[in-house]
Amino acid sequence: RLRIIGNGYGKGSRVSQCPLNHQIDGLFTPVTVLGLLLAAVFERSGVDHYFVSHQKVRRYFVPVPGMDLDAVAYVERDGAVAEGTPFILGPDMRPAEPLCSFFFQLSKSLAASTMADYAHDLLDLAAFLGRLPVPSDLLSAGEDDLVAYREYCTRDRERPVSAATWKRRRAAVNSFYGWAVQTGRLAAWPYFRRPGGRDVLAWGATVDLDVRCLTYRQWRLLRQVGLRGLLPGGDADRSFRGAAPLRNCAAAELAVTTGMRLREFSCLLDIEVPPPGRDGLPVTVRLQATAKYGLPRDVLIQHATLGEIDVYRRTERASVIRRSAAGLAGRREELFVVSDVDMKAMRLTGCLHGRRRVFRVEAMPAQLRRITVIEGSRGLEPMGLFAGRGGRMLTKQRWEQVFSSAHGRAVQIAAGHGLPVEMPSRFRIHDLRHTFAVFMLQQLTELVIEAERTQRDAGGHGGYLADHIARNPLLIVQRLLGHRAPASTMRYLTYLGQTSALVAQAVAEWNDAEATYADYAALVAGGRTR
Repeated sequence: RLRIIGNGYGKGSRVSQCPLNHQIDGLFTPVTVLGLLLAAVFERSGVDHYFVSHQKVRRYFVPVPGMDLDAVAYVERDGAVAEGTPFILGPDMRPAEPLCSFFFQLSKSLAASTMADYAHDLLDLAAFLGRLPVPSDLLSAGEDDLVAYREYCTRDRERPVSAATWKRRRAAVNSFYGWAVQTGRLAAWPYFRRPGGRDVLAWGATVDLDVRCLTYRQWRLLRQVGLRGLLPGGDADRSFRGAAPLRNCAAAELAVTTGMRLREFSCLLDIEVPPPGRDGLPVTVRLQATAKYGLPRDVLIQHATLGEIDVYRRTERASVIRRSAAGLAGRREELFVVSDVDMKAMRLTGCLHGRRRVFRVEAMPAQLRRITVIEGSRGLEPMGLFAGRGGRMLTKQRWEQVFSSAHGRAVQIAAGHGLPVEMPSRFRIHDLRHTFAVFMLQQLTELVIEAERTQRDAGGHGGYLADHIARNPLLIVQRLLGHRAPASTMRYLTYLGQTSALVAQAVAEWNDAEATYADYAALVAGGRTR
């Protein structure tokens, strides 16, 4: 249980003098402190809600005369409030219940990004309940009030939410009322729930996977013209103003040939991706902490992709490292400074916030990877593979800007030069993962069909069940993509069935230009590469 009382704290280092004499979970202490700074500094994102930020405590905390408080040690203590925990304040700058207690409990099991989504969803619900003809709040709302909120979100508001967005909001609402019933704040659920789990807030059919893959021509246009800044003939475009084209191309190549998600490839450390070997074979990289749901899986990075990454590593990345040493030195206290690298065990040893720490590379979360540096010949050097300004890893928003600009440039150049390539009207980085999945599924299926045909022509039988399972394209793609359930992968089968002619033509283009997917499919299926 948490005891908090004191003064409010805003963004930065200015302390608000509004007193907080509020009791949380029945606990009270008469000690006046810097309010919520005891738990952490809160980065304000609105008029009434904040998120815990331990980093801001380390960066902005100034000791208060007459108060013996080591704020940094306090936020790093065992049992401290988790990073990213939402904290809701009322108009009187006092903790708003029951949301504060709910998020303190939620922070024990959910990631910061999920808690942020839940906070915005529940605040939106609370604001709607307050606008009703008969105002209500979260604990006094009835079934009619919550159904009215569902209708408002999905039908009546200026921009109704999608079925997928409402599914997340419904999960937040269900989570809150389940907690309220469990903790005794409510005697029963305020709305009807069937034994199977479906309730009156359910709305909208399950949205099918929006699979969008690129043909080879679309991919080459995006890569060469959009990301690299070339003209259709291969000449350099002097009007191109994009930064780090080699880095962006290497990242895109990595995504389209391995099926990595954005968070997975953007948070790779440099030591995880070795230089290309003389044998021309791919290398295996183990993903775990950065993968979705933390499910461990191995991805194969092909030799051609390793070569492209190595060119970027020797040019643009080397330049960024030289320029970032001074800036990183000024942030040394905030960084994980590695002193020893065990390549055999893939283990890093170093100092993090004054403590000696040892981490397995695959188990390092994205937040830790972003602050990992090593002492080099010129000072501190970032260990991230794809480094941006100041040596920092690029954020999700920055990567989206890079690819959005590349897509827009590809569309503009294609139209201006009359190219026979029509780029999709919309593009997401995740489309590269879908491209990998569709082409791999097609290639693996063709390999299995060819193997069975060869076996029949030789007079053999259809093989054993174990052979079919081991070579099942669906199961192989499921493993490569890191899907928890086969149903997630089976949605690609529907896409193949609806657009078989398009996919067949696109696969032929890929194979004619470079046998990347065919080689990769043969390798993961246990066959020989051409």
